[in-house]
Amino acid sequence: MRALLICLLIVCNAAFSHDKLTLILPSQKDGGHKFYHDLLYSSLVDLGYAVTIEIPKDHIPQKRAIKMVESGQLSLTWLIGTQERNQKYTVVNVPLTDGMIGKRILLIPPELQIKFNKVKKLIDLQQTGMIAGLGVDWYDVDVWKANKLPVYLEDGEWRTLYSKLAPDGEVNYFPRGMTEIIGEAKQNPHLAVEQNLMLVYDKDFYFYLSDAAADYQPIIEKALKQAKASGLMDKLIKKYWQDTYQMINPEQRVVINLSLPQASSHK
Repeated sequence: MRALLICLLIVCNAAFSHDKLTLILPSQKDGGHKFYHDLLYSSLVDLGYAVTIEIPKDHIPQKRAIKMVESGQLSLTWLIGTQERNQKYTVVNVPLTDGMIGKRILLIPPELQIKFNKVKKLIDLQQTGMIAGLGVDWYDVDVWKANKLPVYLEDGEWRTLYSKLAPDGEVNYFPRGMTEIIGEAKQNPHLAVEQNLMLVYDKDFYFYLSDAAADYQPIIEKALKQAKASGLMDKLIKKYWQDTYQMINPEQRVVINLSLPQASSHK
């Protein structure tokens, strides 16, 4: 009997250790990571895993996070899904934000609102000559170029764009996803949320895994699909961005649909 009990304990311990999962994740000083961490943790716990999330640094810029995924220092990061990235990394094939990241609201110097009031169509925005600030290798760069909209490219830490926006000069507005705009506007009171427009392209964020964490792909995919079916994902989207919907009021905005590029050069 004692031998049987010991065997059962060994089996149980093995089962529990199999259900433990540790993820090393990026974080940002503005809290932009919190939804993605919460979604991963909650969906995996609901699937029966004991989840540990490790954060190596308080702030990891996106460009650095990608390199850390490539080197195995991070388990994963979240990026706009593209064919190129799907070929380069292990993708978890579940969209994360219900398309909110592809609904772009503009962060602008307040003085430019009068100019944006006149924009009703893509051609109007093109004719203003105003320049969008974007990070090097962002998917948005290819989208803006495909739609003949001029861009200013910021290498390194893209958050330096906040201080570069000006009514005149080399960068005039900063297009941000609905998941990002309100938090960033609060942190940059010298800037304003543009009041009338929403630039839309049909894309979403996906999790991309490092080679070291590639074996987690089917587990995370199953967890996210269950979270989507159970309503957990919608619940978390509302938790983090219900206020954004109310403040942005997307149904009342002029929608400018942007064409997607045929090919992209980002990494």
